Amino acid sequence: MKPITSDTEARPAELQIRLKRRAFLKRLLGATAALLGGNFLAACGNTVREDATVTSPMASPTAAPSPAPTSTPTPPPTETPRPTPTELPWVYPNGPSKLGLHTVSPNGAFPFVRSITEAGGRIRLMKAVGNFGILREVKSVSPQTVTIGRWPYVEAVDISGDPAQAAERVLRQHMEAWQYERDVVDYWEVLNEVDPGSPEGHVWLARFYWAAMELAEAQGYRLALFSYSTGVPEWADWAAIVETGIFARAAQGGHILALHEYDWPFLRLHWGGSLPGQPIYDPDRGVLAGRYRHLYRDFLIPRGEVIPLAITECGLDPGVGGQEPDFPWQRHWLKELAWYDSKLVEDDYVIGAAIFTLGGTDSRYFDYENLLPDLREYLLRLKDL
Repeated sequence: MKPITSDTEARPAELQIRLKRRAFLKRLLGATAALLGGNFLAACGNTVREDATVTSPMASPTAAPSPAPTSTPTPPPTETPRPTPTELPWVYPNGPSKLGLHTVSPNGAFPFVRSITEAGGRIRLMKAVGNFGILREVKSVSPQTVTIGRWPYVEAVDISGDPAQAAERVLRQHMEAWQYERDVVDYWEVLNEVDPGSPEGHVWLARFYWAAMELAEAQGYRLALFSYSTGVPEWADWAAIVETGIFARAAQGGHILALHEYDWPFLRLHWGGSLPGQPIYDPDRGVLAGRYRHLYRDFLIPRGEVIPLAITECGLDPGVGGQEPDFPWQRHWLKELAWYDSKLVEDDYVIGAAIFTLGGTDSRYFDYENLLPDLREYLLRLKDL
């Protein structure tokens, strides 16, 4: 799981969401260690202060001086306590669900997909990281499911030098791993959550993907472009990216866009917010979940350059910040995904959203294997809408 400004720029804490999730957790650990250190010192209250006066029990008593009058100190302002997050109402989509699965270790993914298809339902999107055999199984029972693969051993690139040469180096390694499942994987992700941090860096990345598309097409592959983290890019970054012509070029080659979207403790927490520099406010978008609408409504739709979108990671992620709710995340996990699903269904260019993740993580916040029965019931309830 996956910054609006640099660390030195002052913004409300809830909007400092371009910090990547892993960086956030590292900082959280550091802050926790500092806090624990402070509590330890506070507990050692029996130590003698350097300015304390030690009086001999044999010394003659002296008259205590009269204290000088002092003004009453002004008490510090009391911080208003933040309310504990409470559960929000259910919101259902007005059509068949676009929620799909993200897998690292397949676990129960294939039996789940098979049970959905046997009941007349459909899984719109399936993504696999590393273990692509699950996608072959899925295609065997649900050939209409869109499949996306990511080979995890080369997922970053240095934003410098010739982007075409960098693309050639990266694609050469990727395509060696792709060739065995080329018949069952519809699109391939190349990088994972790269954030260049400036419009110029994002333009470099667009040129990287331009070259990558040409290399992939020559070998019969289609790509899922960018795979940006939640909260990335900024509005000005998208403006610079679009001007490269990358989306018109992607449409010609049959490629798609991949993005990641998370929030915490609710997916709808930052819905209705605007992005810095956005000229027109539209409350029907999100800062994190639903952020893709800024790109499509402000740029791609007006320019006639719409390409399909796959949300290749989504879910609840404490790494983006936000207060811990007073109830287990599992209790409102499906409710928040249903709300998110209702937004995805409104946009016909959205293929689907892969819920992160089945297997491959020991985090208590991500693996939803035990919630698959609830997800199955939800998907089948919507199948005939």
